[in-house]
Amino acid sequence: DTLQWDDEMCAAFDVPLEALPKIVSCAEEFGHIDASIDRLGGIAITGCIGDQQSATLGQRCDVGEAKNTYGTGCFMLLNTGSTIVPSKNGLLTTMAWQLGGMDKKPVYALEGSVAIAGAVVHWLRDNLGLITNASDIEELARGVKEAAGV
Repeated sequence: DTLQWDDEMCAAFDVPLEALPKIVSCAEEFGHIDASIDRLGGIAITGCIGDQQSATLGQRCDVGEAKNTYGTGCFMLLNTGSTIVPSKNGLLTTMAWQLGGMDKKPVYALEGSVAIAGAVVHWLRDNLGLITNASDIEELARGVKEAAGV
């Protein structure tokens, strides 16, 4: 909650603070592409945000709203606003974004993940042979008569 490197963690892992990059918000200039890179050298890097966090921002999730991202995994983020909400059920408490400088309040989220959600479709196809194409899973899902409220 300090938005700074943790002195105790750095000491525990024998990492000098000066070896770590400066902490900046998601939308600040924090570096430049190396000048030796043809046609891109010297361009400022002015944004950095995690993929799930950027999806939450891009989908304009307000406080109390959640979004899911489906791919190899399945990830749900719930915007908790400027409040850090420690999870009691195994979710990750994360900073979603901070825009406009380090003096602005960050937005936090709770994140739940299923690391292999999408990969299970490939497993059903490639290992078990239950489906021929990944798209066949939709027909199987639609064929379920009762999902017990899920």
